[in-house]
Amino acid sequence: MKRVFHWLDENLEEFLLVIGLIAMTLIMGIQVFCRYVLGMSLSWSEELTRYIFIWCGFLSVSYCSKKCLSIKIEQFVAIFPRRGKAIFKIVNHTFELIFFIYMIPFAFSYMMSSVKSGQLSPACKIPMYFIQAAPLVSFVLVAFRVLQRWMIEFRVARGENVFDPAHPERNTPESFIEANAGADNTTENALNAGIDNRIHTIKNSNEEER
Repeated sequence: MKRVFHWLDENLEEFLLVIGLIAMTLIMGIQVFCRYVLGMSLSWSEELTRYIFIWCGFLSVSYCSKKCLSIKIEQFVAIFPRRGKAIFKIVNHTFELIFFIYMIPFAFSYMMSSVKSGQLSPACKIPMYFIQAAPLVSFVLVAFRVLQRWMIEFRVARGENVFDPAHPERNTPESFIEANAGADNTTENALNAGIDNRIHTIKNSNEEER
């Protein structure tokens, strides 16, 4: 069970986005074949593809939050050391978390309005609440991913040796030395801590793959 949760934590958004992309490609490929080869068009293909695209769009927000792929300007933040950058990111993630938690009730109300109305899509006859649930699921996932990022940045700001999957450049002995530059530990201890952390991470990854 632990491996399942770990896999979901690492790959949930990627897996769903890949499935959505494959589904859209197949559906539109079938539509093109039917239209230009068989001389007939499918009434449901474009609508279903559009709904899958909507879900993929909202899921991508969670994926980008997990991987820190949002568009941003970091010239000012880049001049600070590792722990200083983490403090700025804590502030940023705090505002993000407040925003998405604030949006969750509105997304829920939006979905429930469709449930009460019983509206169906024109071509596929799919209950519209399946489509309108995308914002709710997305905001919950994003809030969870932002909270994960907040906890990582908080530990970095405290000077802890944290493995950060979204920032591989942080997972080097040199970065741990920089993080502990103002602490009581010596440079040698910081270097050893960084190396031990990397070895421990690699061992855990190998065990999970087995």
